[in-house]
Amino acid sequence: MPRESSSEKIRRRREAMAENDRQNRRWLLLIVAGIILAVVVLLARRWIESGPVDLNKASIEKLETLPGIGPETAKAIVKGRPYQTIEDLGRVKGIGPATIEKIRERSTVE
Repeated sequence: MPRESSSEKIRRRREAMAENDRQNRRWLLLIVAGIILAVVVLLARRWIESGPVDLNKASIEKLETLPGIGPETAKAIVKGRPYQTIEDLGRVKGIGPATIEKIRERSTVE
């Protein structure tokens, strides 16, 4: 059996290394694609959940996502239910016209 020349050994090693590089790139692309997909799903979920907050049905936690509404104000909103309009929030202690304007586009009354 003839001995393999050093240039042939080098060529075979380079080919093996090139194949390993291709496999590593595939894995990297799969990992990156998985991460991107996970981020897209989380953002989509957040976007869906961030729809208008129904002042008559939302939980205290959901009410707290509105600008200018903290835990105590959210509790007061729940106690003051039901509301006919968003302006009815003016009767809740701690909520004035400025806060009503801040939350107008992110809330609804059904």
